[in-house]
Amino acid sequence: MFSKQKLFGMILAFIATASWASFYVVSRFVFGESEIEVDPIFATFLRLAMGAAFFVFLLLFTGKLKDAQKAFSKNTWIFLFLGLFGVAIESVLVFWSTKYTTAARSSLCANLSPVFTVLMAWMFMGEKMNRYKITGMLLGFGGITIAILGNGSQDIYADSTSIIGDMMAIGAGVCWAAYTVGGLGIVKRYGSAVSVALVFVVGTIMLFLIIILTGRPMQWEMPLKMWLAYVYLGVFANGIAYLFWYTALKYLKAGEVGAFGYISVMLTVVFSCIFLKEQIGLSFIIALVCVMGGVYLMMEKKKPTDTHISK
Repeated sequence: MFSKQKLFGMILAFIATASWASFYVVSRFVFGESEIEVDPIFATFLRLAMGAAFFVFLLLFTGKLKDAQKAFSKNTWIFLFLGLFGVAIESVLVFWSTKYTTAARSSLCANLSPVFTVLMAWMFMGEKMNRYKITGMLLGFGGITIAILGNGSQDIYADSTSIIGDMMAIGAGVCWAAYTVGGLGIVKRYGSAVSVALVFVVGTIMLFLIIILTGRPMQWEMPLKMWLAYVYLGVFANGIAYLFWYTALKYLKAGEVGAFGYISVMLTVVFSCIFLKEQIGLSFIIALVCVMGGVYLMMEKKKPTDTHISK
């Protein structure tokens, strides 16, 4: 029987995971239901701006705004890097991918990020590799290959899926891995709340500058249902999800919270089948098992008899 505190932590972690899973479905809805041509970059800016507003409010509420300002002034270039890759580019790629591929496939490809994280940590930070990580990496890549080469599942918003969307989602996973590896020192130094808030705000500002400099169309006149979708994506699927996730760490061990990440793709598949009428084929199921199995192996603690490969 779980204690009340542990049960509360599990509820928070599940809500955060479910919110992230719903992101792919709502994004697919935005592209499928839009009565106007949706510009992916400007649409991404809108949801990020709402998420950034939430984080600014959170900093003000917790009295950590000055801490964030000091952190940025001391580590400007690091936060610019993290904001560009971890928020601006990653968010555009994962959102844009849902225009060309199904929500389930986008989620599967993007969630290959732990594989890239371990690989980057080995290449740039000298972290050791063991047989479990190597096997998991190969299994994950094999699963994604099966998903891409397999027949694309259909949903109510598209006639077919495209490898373009799959590659965009994989690119988002690479960006998230770079953000994870590059932000390790920052999080340890300033804490998760200040670090995540700063990266989110900086990334949002950078994306807006990109829109201005490239002359991307800015569509402010949209149906109410579209604005509600952006509010949900920014405030709930980003802001509140992050808040609940890190709050759960107060009640659960890191490994216990991390385990909830394994069900993110599973939830996306369920949501996609229910709300988007996506059809999941055998090749996708095999790919799903391979990717989740690979991620699990890479998260396994090393045994005393493991053989390590150090860069």
